[in-house]
Amino acid sequence: MAPPGKHTVAGTGAGKRDWAHVVNAHAVPADFDEVVPELAREFPFELDTFQKQAVYHLERGESVFVAAHTSAGKTVVAEYAIALAAKHMTRAIYTSPIKALSNQKFRDFRGTFEDVGILTGDVQIDPEASCLIMTTEILRSMLYRGADLIRDVEFVIFDEVHYVNDTERGVVWEEVIIMLPAHVTLILLSATVPNTREFADWVGRTKKQDIYVISTLKRPVPLEHFVWAGNDVHRIVDEKRTFLSLGLADCGVAKSARARRTGAARWKNANDAAKGIQRNDKPAARGGRGGSAGNVDRNLWIHLVGFLRKKQLLPSVIFTFSKRKCEEYASALTNLDLCTSTEKSEIHVFIERSTMRLRGKLDQRTDKELPQVLRMRELLARGIAVHHGGLLPIIKEMVEILFARGLVKVLFATETFAMGVNMPARTVVFSGIRKHDGKSFRDLLPGEYTQMSGRAGRRGLDKTGKVIIATAGDIPDTVTLNQMILGTPMKLESQFRLTYNMILNLLRVEALKVEEMIKYSFSENANQRQMPERQRLFAESEKDLHALSKLDCTICLSDIYDYYDVCSRVITLGYALQDRIIFSSAGAKALAAGRVVIINN
Repeated sequence: MAPPGKHTVAGTGAGKRDWAHVVNAHAVPADFDEVVPELAREFPFELDTFQKQAVYHLERGESVFVAAHTSAGKTVVAEYAIALAAKHMTRAIYTSPIKALSNQKFRDFRGTFEDVGILTGDVQIDPEASCLIMTTEILRSMLYRGADLIRDVEFVIFDEVHYVNDTERGVVWEEVIIMLPAHVTLILLSATVPNTREFADWVGRTKKQDIYVISTLKRPVPLEHFVWAGNDVHRIVDEKRTFLSLGLADCGVAKSARARRTGAARWKNANDAAKGIQRNDKPAARGGRGGSAGNVDRNLWIHLVGFLRKKQLLPSVIFTFSKRKCEEYASALTNLDLCTSTEKSEIHVFIERSTMRLRGKLDQRTDKELPQVLRMRELLARGIAVHHGGLLPIIKEMVEILFARGLVKVLFATETFAMGVNMPARTVVFSGIRKHDGKSFRDLLPGEYTQMSGRAGRRGLDKTGKVIIATAGDIPDTVTLNQMILGTPMKLESQFRLTYNMILNLLRVEALKVEEMIKYSFSENANQRQMPERQRLFAESEKDLHALSKLDCTICLSDIYDYYDVCSRVITLGYALQDRIIFSSAGAKALAAGRVVIINN
């Protein structure tokens, strides 16, 4: 095994060898029983074919890239790798992009395996455990400082690999993959993306390992997609992924009918107000246009949650792209109670046990009386909760555990809740289909929509999962919905960039230079792959050049340099003349919008 701090990367002399091998995810290997006579971990269910393929290659000591839909069972592959490491008396590291996923996996694996630790920015428990769960940034720091425990690591599991597309943090995945020692077996878990083979080929070329790509488009629980309009749902995509234009037309009709009814009610209210007919004989309020947007939102969620409750479509996750909106929408359900007395008692006992460690200083109020804690206690008692980055870690963990137990019936959550957190609901609701990506507002990408909608449908409990798009404004058009629901997910693309932090860290790593880090990045993969072919073409061209006879023209040589200088001067004056025309007052008038300009070259 390579000593810590020694990072092995492939050279470019291997030619056009294929490092990625696409495996048939629908057939079990013929020699499966010979390679795997006894599973390292027994599961209470029959493994799917793609899971058996992954187990087969892990038993042979080979790296795998598993791409499957949300809730398809990718975690089984991670669990098997951890069990295999325990059997071999080595270590396994599980990395995730967010703390919420790390916390959940720590709770899950703690109930399955004996020796499990966690390392995140918030918490550090048993850092010497044989199975360590951590965020990708923590693993990067360990590699840069050459931590001793890396020497004993057999498997590194990268969950949610499609996070490599993240503009800010995607580069971390590339750094870690490049720097991992050669002896480590990689398990890459991702949502379905179109270029799994390309990414796996880069990983294989970088690590000089064969990577076996196992992709499956099969979803354990098919999804149906609806639009909420006129206090009812209208199906627009069926479980066979067929777009139903008639359903979208029904939405428009239902919305128009409701608008007419609402308009008539507003006209009556306005007419009564004009006559001074109001309760308690108070004068009519001024400036109203039939209620604020806040009232519209409030009524929307009261009606929608009531509908879900009536149709037995709870528990439900309602995705909202704003922390403030999460809180506002939860506040709209003030008079709604979704829990039985038994559930209330269970929630109360759980909250009391969870908040026992929240203490304050002597003679002061305890942390149990923090506004956030009190508010969440009141919401949870009624089966309602919120989940976003602004909550205290202990509250987020309480919400996750209660939701997993089925005691939270309606959860208003931001996008991070969908990132790998294995907590399926019966129904997923979108409060909108536009989000702010840090630069501007845009429609959801197909991959983002698939990631969040994949939380709908509980395996073994629901025949189909329901996804409802409930926007307070206009109904989205056919093209937008079709592209978002049925479009191709975004390709895995490199976000590699040099930072001062990376350069300083690399100065501490003897075996890897800054130039090599750039060369082995995913962005340079295509160039490196084509390098042998380009070198061959260059050699051929150079050979042809040397074969040409040299020209000897004494007449031309005296004039050729003067001719070049004159041509260069003409081009420079042409650009200068063009700039002068464009920026002059006459030019500005002549080059107005709507005019056709013909340029003779």
